[in-house]
Amino acid sequence: MDYVLPNELVDGMIAAGGKKATVSAKNLLVRGFYSGAILGLATCLAITVGIQSKMPFLGSFLFPFGFASIVLFGMELVTGNFALLPMATWAGKSTWRSTFRNWTWVWIGNFIGTLLVAILLSISLTSAGTVEPLAASDGGKGWALIAAKIISINKANVLVKYEALGSTGFFLAFLRGVIANWLVCLGVTMALVSKSVPGKILACWLPITAFQTMGMEHIVVNMFLHTAGPLLGSGVPFTKVIFWNFLPVTIGNIVGGMVFIGMLFYSTHRTKMSNVLPSIHDEKLERELAAELGAR
Repeated sequence: MDYVLPNELVDGMIAAGGKKATVSAKNLLVRGFYSGAILGLATCLAITVGIQSKMPFLGSFLFPFGFASIVLFGMELVTGNFALLPMATWAGKSTWRSTFRNWTWVWIGNFIGTLLVAILLSISLTSAGTVEPLAASDGGKGWALIAAKIISINKANVLVKYEALGSTGFFLAFLRGVIANWLVCLGVTMALVSKSVPGKILACWLPITAFQTMGMEHIVVNMFLHTAGPLLGSGVPFTKVIFWNFLPVTIGNIVGGMVFIGMLFYSTHRTKMSNVLPSIHDEKLERELAAELGAR
């Protein structure tokens, strides 16, 4: 049967979370690197399509291909782990020390991936520094206009929307981080409810499109935008990027994933493994759960 029942899903997430807590730092970095890099590319694609088509929603609709590949390949995305690892800890399959260890290494891996893509794209979009990014209002064309849009987003989502509003801005960045990861973790969890590739892709697509279209704050996407922006010449100090965006958005993503997905699902569908898994050792079922939840 293609459909995974909610209690099977939650118990499988708990088991997978316990395994993720023991994954080596090397594998966390490698898998985190892939996730950060592919989301950086997906973000640039969304911006490019939105500008070229003059339909921002179309770019947002295509953006989830990066998330779909992360789900299918069992890679590590720190925002998804914000929901998964606490569930394993509450169930006694992990510890908070192991949880924070996982989050730290995956966060670093995600950042390295987005940083590399930001460097490569900043070279590409400016033709190796020979073309200056043009302001969108100046009617720039081609890749320079994409670079200008990234610079605009970098300035807006650090200086205008948040720093200029002081403590209110910090809270708004946190709040939008909560909403973003609520939707992202919903998409990832919905993908785990299906065992088929088409089912997984379809299930995760719309929640990811929603967060992107609504302009919410996802830390890994922001890692790309707010490293590419300064590299392209936005002039935004990285210290301000960290304080006014990375910090509140990371905290918001933790709350959004851990509370509104992890805690909610754990509290209502948590059962003892013996009530879900067959009494006879079923290696095939265990391997399917592990593979679906990236616990290999």
